[in-house]
Amino acid sequence: MPDLLHPALVHLPLGLALAMPIFLLVLVVLDAKGKLTRQAWILALVLQLLITVGAFSAMKTGEAEEEHVERGIPEAALHEHEEAAEVFTWASVALLALSMLPVLNLGAGLRRVVPFALLGISLVVLALALRVGKLGGALVYQHQAPAIRAGMALPGLGLGLPADSTASTGSAMEGEDDDD
Repeated sequence: MPDLLHPALVHLPLGLALAMPIFLLVLVVLDAKGKLTRQAWILALVLQLLITVGAFSAMKTGEAEEEHVERGIPEAALHEHEEAAEVFTWASVALLALSMLPVLNLGAGLRRVVPFALLGISLVVLALALRVGKLGGALVYQHQAPAIRAGMALPGLGLGLPADSTASTGSAMEGEDDDD
């Protein structure tokens, strides 16, 4: 049975990266109205920490999975997904570092600018997350990575069937017809 750790882990940072801009937009609006506490920014920091830890975990498990599927998937597709994952992960690290700023005592000028900067950068991180997810989806649905991992795919054909499945199905049906 294939190790399902990578597919399970990738959804956490991608889903949270989708939620982060929405959450930050709410914080920006509340902050502009003066209705925001430091604890809300700490929650944003924790959310971004989860995205970053999840991204690193997904990237590490993806590297381990690569060895099991590289024989049947074009190297360019694997490389593009891997590079996109690295860019997403490091962008999430940058957003994590910047997410610490609202928790600190900032001057009035920075206090007004930082929330908008976080919102903008979170949209960039979201775009990167969507790209890495799209490329990962192509590995699964177009290149049949799970079937290759399980040893059931025909490399290069994008089919998740054993090599002899058509022949064995056909001969079994012919044998049944002869008995009538």
